Amino acid sequence: MVLSNMLKLLLSSFVLISFMACETEVSSPQVLLPQIKLTKETFEVKKSEVRRGQGFFQALKNVDIQNQLALDLINSLRDEVEFSKLKVGDVLEATFNQHKELVKFSFSQNPAEKHIVSFDGKTKKWVYSFKEQPTYWYHRILEGELSYGSTLQDDLIAQGLERSVVAEVVNVLLCKVNFRMNARMGDRYKVLLSERRFSGKTIETKVLYTSYQGKKAGFSQAFFYEDSEKGSTYTAHYTEDGQALIRSGLRYPLSRLHVRSGYGYRWHPVTGKRRMHRGVDLRGRIGTPVHAVASGKVIQSTYNKYAGNKVAIKHRDGSVSYYLHLNKRRVNRGDWVRSYQVIGTVGKTGRVTGPHLHFGFRRSNGRWMNPMNKRMIATPKLKGARFVKLQQQIAQTKGLMQDLELSKVSKYLIAEIPNLKTPKSDHFFKFFSEEKALGKPKEAQFLEVVMNTENTPARDLAKI
Repeated sequence: MVLSNMLKLLLSSFVLISFMACETEVSSPQVLLPQIKLTKETFEVKKSEVRRGQGFFQALKNVDIQNQLALDLINSLRDEVEFSKLKVGDVLEATFNQHKELVKFSFSQNPAEKHIVSFDGKTKKWVYSFKEQPTYWYHRILEGELSYGSTLQDDLIAQGLERSVVAEVVNVLLCKVNFRMNARMGDRYKVLLSERRFSGKTIETKVLYTSYQGKKAGFSQAFFYEDSEKGSTYTAHYTEDGQALIRSGLRYPLSRLHVRSGYGYRWHPVTGKRRMHRGVDLRGRIGTPVHAVASGKVIQSTYNKYAGNKVAIKHRDGSVSYYLHLNKRRVNRGDWVRSYQVIGTVGKTGRVTGPHLHFGFRRSNGRWMNPMNKRMIATPKLKGARFVKLQQQIAQTKGLMQDLELSKVSKYLIAEIPNLKTPKSDHFFKFFSEEKALGKPKEAQFLEVVMNTENTPARDLAKI
């Protein structure tokens, strides 16, 4: 009996152990999955600036953009960026992915504006966008008097103006003023500037007005006209009657200038009689190149016993320049010549006492004039709606100058106009001291009105 129970117990234990073993063998083996690490996409940004002597295509190489890709970017930006205004220091920024593929490019000519092109993976095209930061326009007047040995250019640079702005002022006045012959100590100048500012720095400057007054030079002034069409060739400086003041490359006919005999009545060196001298005699050695002072069409290339070898060129404004006593003529009647092209050489042909160049100028109405006072080849005047708009802008400029002059001695509202696309009714006020803003005494306080309008001329001055 006892033996039978023991056998049953052993048999039960064996069955239990067998069952557990079977269960272990049937259970599924453990599957080990490979570990996948998710990595974040990385980008490399390369920045550079336009260097001296570089065009935009060459500048793109600074950020490793070359050949066809460079051409694609240029074509994407061509309608938005004026590459002719490229300057040293303009910023380029290229963004590449981990596969060294360009995905984004930006170009900036000032800290407040950025032209951006991004690659669209779906369309496989470059997409243009423009980013602009809030800015404001600030107005100020620069004026002074030439001292002994100084020049207008030197004075303006000494007052802290950028050389590009100085060049603009000088080039405008050169259309009316012969600084080389007529500038004198004591001459006065005035310049009205509109400066676009961002983070306390000037990023763009417009010369709204410039004038020059002297005993020999007389009085000349120019007003800036801004056309409503972006990039319009009509945007320039004009006289009050609408005459454009754009330097046309008018140059002197000789590289070195020495006037032997001036314009006006004189005793003729050959005949000894008092006669009108309708031009100036410039000293020069035989064979010295003679240049066309501006582009035009040759209407005379001939010889006579008085003028000797003679060339006459008609310019686009109807005026005619004359070059007499040439040794050789290098152009023929009917030829078109460009500005500063060599048209002959200095000689002593005709009725002369020695080698020189007689240089004369006739206005479009046929009247002779002193060629040393000819500063430009006239361009057509503004007419119609543009002339009306010019007069409106001139009135605004004059009013602004009056307000700025008055604000020097009185408490005034000074308007600084941001370049923001917001409703005209939105504006805010903040007080500031004249000492901080304009460098004047503390007691002169000003109220600065910052109006959120887009590119509106700042003139909103009212007495407090």
